[in-house]
Amino acid sequence: MSQRSWRARLILVSLAVLTFVGAAATGVSAYVLVQLGRIERHDLAGVLTSAPQQPVTAADVLFDRPITMAAASDSSAGAGGAGSDASDRPGDGVAPVTPADVASALARAADAPDGEPALPGGPAGENYLLVGTDSTLGLASDDPLRAGHFDDSRLADVIMVIRLRHDGTAAMMSIPRDLAAEIAGTSDIAGNGVIAKINSAYNRDRATAGRAARLIDTVEENLDITLQHFVEVDFQAFLRMVDAIGGITMTFDRPLRDQPKEDATDPTDSRSGFFTSAGTHLLDGRQALAYVRSRHLEEQQADGTWQRHGAWNDLARNSRQREFMRIAAAQAASGLLNNPIRLLSVLDIAADHLSTSDTLSITNDGRRLADRFAGLDVGADIEEYKLKVVDVHDPVRWSLGLDPQRAEHNQRVLDVFRGIGWDDIVERRVRVQVTGIQRHRIASELNELGFVAEAAGALPPGVEAAPQGTVIYLAPDGRLSAGLLASRLVPVPDFAGHDDLEATTVILHVSGEMPRIDPGYRRVDVPTAAELAS
Repeated sequence: MSQRSWRARLILVSLAVLTFVGAAATGVSAYVLVQLGRIERHDLAGVLTSAPQQPVTAADVLFDRPITMAAASDSSAGAGGAGSDASDRPGDGVAPVTPADVASALARAADAPDGEPALPGGPAGENYLLVGTDSTLGLASDDPLRAGHFDDSRLADVIMVIRLRHDGTAAMMSIPRDLAAEIAGTSDIAGNGVIAKINSAYNRDRATAGRAARLIDTVEENLDITLQHFVEVDFQAFLRMVDAIGGITMTFDRPLRDQPKEDATDPTDSRSGFFTSAGTHLLDGRQALAYVRSRHLEEQQADGTWQRHGAWNDLARNSRQREFMRIAAAQAASGLLNNPIRLLSVLDIAADHLSTSDTLSITNDGRRLADRFAGLDVGADIEEYKLKVVDVHDPVRWSLGLDPQRAEHNQRVLDVFRGIGWDDIVERRVRVQVTGIQRHRIASELNELGFVAEAAGALPPGVEAAPQGTVIYLAPDGRLSAGLLASRLVPVPDFAGHDDLEATTVILHVSGEMPRIDPGYRRVDVPTAAELAS
């Protein structure tokens, strides 16, 4: 895993820099304009990809059903009629169900077989590629943070994708720097792309724009996601940002230290420089950086001895880093925008340590971000996603690969950055068992649309008599999956309940006239479990 993946959690060191800089720019002064002009911007508009349309999901193709058939009959009979269910009644502030509402709902259901097209929506968010580099310019020659680093290096120690949604929420995902990937724009003797650790894509070109372009292409091609913006922040930004916001307060139950150096005689002389006593402390930038970089934390016992604190691996360290960044975000958000001196300090940091793609307008986008995220709830509005990886040694020794045993998890993580929610129902999340006539042909065509389809026999399991016509069998909670399949079929089949199915598995039984499989989507109406059981 990334040796310095603390920057993978620096959503406030990069996006917040843009946000706070934009806020500072609302009080435009000569100083602000000069500092904004110092932020380096790279010509990457031709490399980055425009935000794609929002994919169609099952929720997009189903007719809204605020009125169930039970509610409709209750409304016709009057309030409090037999069989009424409190869950079907409108809540406070909702207009009562009228006969006209019932007629409208039934009309929509009647129109479903010839439903209106369901089209993809506009972009619902944008992806930012954040890169943390290991430059140590400005650090003292004997600083322990210099270990293994050089001033002229710009290795991508951290690669992170942040998705900012238009509803004001965000998702973030770290890409392990040791992930084996085919590096864009390279070829070996055989003419194949060079396989190497993904962070090496950022060290093949001298100019930042060239490095960024190659990394952007490498991430897009290997993970099949699109990127709209690029931000780079260097090694010292973390130190200066923590100092700019006045430090971060943290509480420790016991004295902690990073593992001491091999030749250390002082127990506080640790590898990263981190040492703290028990209690609540205000960490400055250097102390905070040493903490989040600690790889081998030890805690002091009551008898004075030191023992391992937690697991000594990157997963445990990443967990500490996420905790730190949430604490930092919560403490910083309340004070920065109301403190002009600190805002100017942030502006200085941005000018010295931040570079962006030319797709970002620091002033306009900064203001937009400031407005959008002014009320951000760090705990509730920022989602964290992790790719599941395993150690691999072929073709790159000591590298990481996506875990083939967790392929579904990784696909869902990447889907989030394609605009598909974790629980959204899309074709590749729906299993279709095709029975009846032409089942092999129909299964093949459905697979081409992205469904996971297979020919499953002449009759649906558990069904003794062949149904008349084409029928979709669905689980009691499988309305979304059935609706997505039905939206691609012309005409829309009948529906029947099947208690032995899972929510994401449906049975398509074809009898009589074979339905046409439509490449587009149409709005459909699918009965509820209660309606199917009645």
